[in-house]
Amino acid sequence: MSLWNDLTPSKRCDWIDQLRGWAVIVMIEVHAVNVWLQPGLRPDWLNYLNGLVAPSFTMAAGYSLVISTFKTDGTLRPFWPDTARRLGFILLCAYALHAPGITFADWTVLNTVQKARELFKLDVLQCIVFSLLILQFLARLVRNPRIFTGLALAIAILVPLVSPFLWATGVADGLWLPLRGLFNGNPDRGVQALFPLFPWLAFPAFGAFLGGLYRHLRVEPIEGKARWSEPRFLAGLAVIGVLLLAWGSSTQQAWLWGGRWVEQNGVWMMHNTAGAFTYSELGGIANTTLPSVASRAGFILVGGSLMGAVELVRPRWNLPNPIKAASAESLLLYMLHLNLIFSLMLAPAVIGFTGWGWGSLGWTGTLLLTAAIIGLNLGAGIAWQKVRQTPDLMRGLQRKGVAVLGVWFVLGGWWTFRHYLRSPELAKEPYRFLNAARARKGLPPTPDGLCRDPGEYFREAERRKLRISEGARADITRQILGRGESR
Repeated sequence: MSLWNDLTPSKRCDWIDQLRGWAVIVMIEVHAVNVWLQPGLRPDWLNYLNGLVAPSFTMAAGYSLVISTFKTDGTLRPFWPDTARRLGFILLCAYALHAPGITFADWTVLNTVQKARELFKLDVLQCIVFSLLILQFLARLVRNPRIFTGLALAIAILVPLVSPFLWATGVADGLWLPLRGLFNGNPDRGVQALFPLFPWLAFPAFGAFLGGLYRHLRVEPIEGKARWSEPRFLAGLAVIGVLLLAWGSSTQQAWLWGGRWVEQNGVWMMHNTAGAFTYSELGGIANTTLPSVASRAGFILVGGSLMGAVELVRPRWNLPNPIKAASAESLLLYMLHLNLIFSLMLAPAVIGFTGWGWGSLGWTGTLLLTAAIIGLNLGAGIAWQKVRQTPDLMRGLQRKGVAVLGVWFVLGGWWTFRHYLRSPELAKEPYRFLNAARARKGLPPTPDGLCRDPGEYFREAERRKLRISEGARADITRQILGRGESR
């Protein structure tokens, strides 16, 4: 029997596993390149590709929700305890990444008002959890997979239609910070949501629609057979993707800029398909509109269908599959690479030793470093999958990990406090103890304890034998002089 006519019901969706796995890999590339590549070297096509990572990740989450929530007979799997615990753990990880730190020192002497506010910044993990909770509530409200599939599509369309209005200046400003970022990504009190539910809920909702479609056509059996074969579904996925990409790309500019300017009380407003907005607001809502969401979703579907087709026909081997490992251990790799890059490799001591600060490398150095980090993370994913095969070993390692974190919480961070206590000139955050430390060294106080003289900074850096490149010196000088201008 040919693959096109094979109606064996699906037990595992390979194309979504491939999409999630590659999204994790490109996500690591995004963060590495954004950190180390010199400004101005990144081409536009790479920016566009990198911008598809979060939509792919969130769409895959919504897709998997349907497959894991509805059984083949249409009944629901229980929400408690497994699903609730998993989402709760992801949410804990999400907020831990934006917490002042994971040590007692970070929460006390090294804490600042702004760091405390950053705890409530809405990032991609929070967006995924809150979106999945909404979709879970909807699934359990209607308790019918077909109705749920239709409602998920309606949400995917409605959210980007409403989103531009929620991004208007002043909307949700002053709202309680844990809720503020759900509505838009406009800055408020120094905090800016990276992935607000409007429009990002559209991608998990659209993924849920596709998951419901896949469940109906490939998972739910009729007399032991699926309605469609896997190749036929992938072909349909590609057609939908091409249509969405073509419509979204061709209408995106006209959707925003195809209206007319009208002066209202001395303010010029663009009246267009999305509503009425000022010039500055139009830039902010460019990625929130329905055509923008459709074009990105379409590109992802075309790429995902190709990945699924390759997975269908590729030769099989017995070696570990790093793409599937990245997909299955996506949360582990997400947490690992962020802590590796931002907590370890960008630590002042490491930068001082290597010279690999922000924007310090060309393409060769950036690609080599990126490849090393990706390889390390994929190796960790494969290793942890092997550990999972021995539950007792896995639980033992988890307990030891929690114990290490507990010890780190008590003991960690104090050398950073000591470092800035001895060298307050080098601090980049306005810690409360800085002016007292400056007084001990005979330095004049400043409004926030941060130095205002670049020479003061570089003299102390030289005394501490810190390596600083010319580019880094220029950036530091601008930052220090900017502190005085912002008063």
